[in-house]
Amino acid sequence: MSAQFVKFKPDNFTAHVRTPWAGSRIVKTIKAGLGLNLPPYIGESWEFSTSSELPSRCDGVFDGTFSEFLSVGNHADLWLSAAHRKLWKTSSPLLIKYLDAADDLSVQLHPPIHAPELPPDESGKWESWLILGRKRGAGIYLGLEKGVTREMFANAVKSGQNLRPYLHFVPVRVGETYAIPPGTIHALGAGVCALEPQVLQPGKRALSLRLYDWNRCYDIHGNLSSSGTPRQLHVDEALKYMDVHCLSGKEFENQCRIKPEIITETSSFRIVNFNASPFLNSRMISGTGEYLEILPHELVCILLMQGQISLTIAGQTYYLRAGEAGVISASAHDVLLQCQNARIYMAHALPTAFSQLKS
Repeated sequence: MSAQFVKFKPDNFTAHVRTPWAGSRIVKTIKAGLGLNLPPYIGESWEFSTSSELPSRCDGVFDGTFSEFLSVGNHADLWLSAAHRKLWKTSSPLLIKYLDAADDLSVQLHPPIHAPELPPDESGKWESWLILGRKRGAGIYLGLEKGVTREMFANAVKSGQNLRPYLHFVPVRVGETYAIPPGTIHALGAGVCALEPQVLQPGKRALSLRLYDWNRCYDIHGNLSSSGTPRQLHVDEALKYMDVHCLSGKEFENQCRIKPEIITETSSFRIVNFNASPFLNSRMISGTGEYLEILPHELVCILLMQGQISLTIAGQTYYLRAGEAGVISASAHDVLLQCQNARIYMAHALPTAFSQLKS
């Protein structure tokens, strides 16, 4: 059988003009040991993507994107489950990013994944944040402050008020995970670095609707400038999708914070599941030594956040360094991981759950 693991090129970054809030943690920590010629600031690093906007590119086994790789010969049959191919063909509903914010991101929300009134090329999405780093006191904006009604918030937005008093701010800690369901008002705060898995309709552009951008203006290069122009807002459309049934304040914060399910905790390894979306299975494997992971017979994304690992699949061995990512074929039964001070994130989509949502 052909190779059952593909590594990606590790420099799949968005342009600064798209992420003017970018920080330096991806540069100085996550990607620091890869010998890349990096810009001083990176806001987003797309670790797994089949989007035409910024697709993952294969490193070594194939000269092209992973989507192009799947279109060659019988690769799709070997790499994707029958359920995946039936629902998504050779694309994927997953988009996994590192985010690093030196400044507050815009306050926004996302429509439901299958919102029927969206244009044919756009999709809502469900996302989550795994907190990887933060400066002291840093946090996220999540929902409304206790006592703030939808009407109060809508009036504040439409009248151009400072929205900070209306938003619930959550100081975060490294290792926490927060679910961001569609319709949730949210913003990653200054000083936070996070892993952001997203689930959307493959082949479509994930729609983010901005409500507020802290009254900032930017020049054509994406730099703050008092003589620049503000970013586009989508106030009326965003308010239409705002979830009026969600809780507010601390209650909503507690609802969105995902409690990890500990699978294994020994002197060598700590393995936890933290499923922040009903359409995605995620786990973190941390430790040193040898570990056998039984695979789900779905395409599995794997990111190495720290340390180094080797992966042995069907007798072939592959290697990842901190800051690298790749995918494991759905036809693989298991993977033997040899880990050195490793922190590994693994995720796969759940076609059955997504199919039920669509119906």
